Amino acid sequence: MQLPCGSALRSGVVALALAAAPLAAAGSDIELAAGASTTTDREFTRTASIAWVPKLRDLDNAVLRAQTGLIYVDGRGPVTDRDLEDEVWVGYVGLRYERTDNGLTLGAAIGAQSGETDALSGDPQFVTSVGWRWDRFSLSVRHISNASLHSPNNGETALVGAWRF
Repeated sequence: MQLPCGSALRSGVVALALAAAPLAAAGSDIELAAGASTTTDREFTRTASIAWVPKLRDLDNAVLRAQTGLIYVDGRGPVTDRDLEDEVWVGYVGLRYERTDNGLTLGAAIGAQSGETDALSGDPQFVTSVGWRWDRFSLSVRHISNASLHSPNNGETALVGAWRF
């Protein structure tokens, strides 16, 4: 049964909140993010994510962090000649490099998905991001794609704002 877009988003937010509990028990460095995602023909949808980003190592003017998280991409309404209606979840693990002097943030991760669309069509999924951090708030561009390992390979590119607890 296909849930209406609002119900799917509410379900996604509830699932992300439930996923935060075990991460919060592990300590701080929990990051919640929300934004808008698009695919090849500018079909926009909502996205949200939760991540645990513990510090691994201090570097000169930077911090190297591990990252593990869950990304939710809301399904879109019917689109002509495209299958974009399903909601997709992507669980991932990777590394994040954060500059302490200018806020630049770079991330790379690998993940697996649940749900499938023409934009996200098979495992593994690669999650890359670039952005800037100001204390607890960050703004990033995130791309999810399977690097043409499966067709179609349209990918999702999102602009997300995040808050770290």
